[in-house]
Amino acid sequence: MKIALISALAAANLALSPAAAGAERAKPVWVTLGTGGGPVVQARRSQPANALIVGDDIYVFDIGEGFQRQLKAAGLSPSNVRAIFLSHHHIDHVGGLMPFIVSRWAIGIHKNIPVIGPPGTNAMVDGILAGSVPIEQAPLAAGNGPGRTIASTVTRSELPAGPSAPVEIYADENIRVTTIGVDHFHDTDGKLSSTVFSYAFRAQIGTHSVVYSGDTGPSANLATLAKGSDLLVSEVMDRGATKQALEHMPLPAAYREGLMRHMDIEHMTPQHVARIARAAGVKQLVLTHLVPGRDDEQGGQGYIDDIQTNYRGPVVVARDGQRFAIPAD
Repeated sequence: MKIALISALAAANLALSPAAAGAERAKPVWVTLGTGGGPVVQARRSQPANALIVGDDIYVFDIGEGFQRQLKAAGLSPSNVRAIFLSHHHIDHVGGLMPFIVSRWAIGIHKNIPVIGPPGTNAMVDGILAGSVPIEQAPLAAGNGPGRTIASTVTRSELPAGPSAPVEIYADENIRVTTIGVDHFHDTDGKLSSTVFSYAFRAQIGTHSVVYSGDTGPSANLATLAKGSDLLVSEVMDRGATKQALEHMPLPAAYREGLMRHMDIEHMTPQHVARIARAAGVKQLVLTHLVPGRDDEQGGQGYIDDIQTNYRGPVVVARDGQRFAIPAD
């Protein structure tokens, strides 16, 4: 009971109220724009997307469907987005990329934005740009186009193939971003894939840091990347609820069994997350990408109770649009 009370008080300090958000803009803030796991669309939780705010600049980590609406709901401007980082290519993590690239061009935001992601990102962005030519050719006003191609507003680059040690991939005057490969894609023999990759990211802002797990099963690499971080933003799965949800889907039995194997190997239960947070010595833990994350889910205390058996720091089950100071107050 005492541990739960301490955790609840710490969590209350960690999560910023909307009223306090404006006063904290000068302090780095992580915003969980979309906290649902996909690809099933939910009404209460948008698909995975996160924004790191440093000063006036915004850095996006995953960009699921609904990203632009969530950005607007959070009071954030698309013109302030500085870079986009993709953890992997599942549709729930990249579904908002094409609308954002085209919409920012359409409203006259022409400054170049880098999109950084796994191998295959270059082809994906090139495909988005090629598929957007008809939009580009449709005039926004009679006889008056935007005067610049969509392609001129985007650059793209690819991460190294599944690094087993942290690698710096981005730096500017605000942040440094490092990445590491995590355990989300396996071959049929159970070994990590050598062709498809998933990544976690660490953003270092001065002496403070936040780590985003992306999608992963239990991963020693994630613990390495998260070592000593102020905030670990991690995916989590309720295995029992996930199994029950799959049983009620109109799917062939073999396909359902394959999906459950994927969930067991390539996602994390609260106990898995707790062990990584404890091993890494992270100061706070935020749970996102809730699986199954159904609309009828009643709170998140079950996740917290399971985690507190192995990790005693503050834990928050994130909501869409929730803000977390780095470091916490």
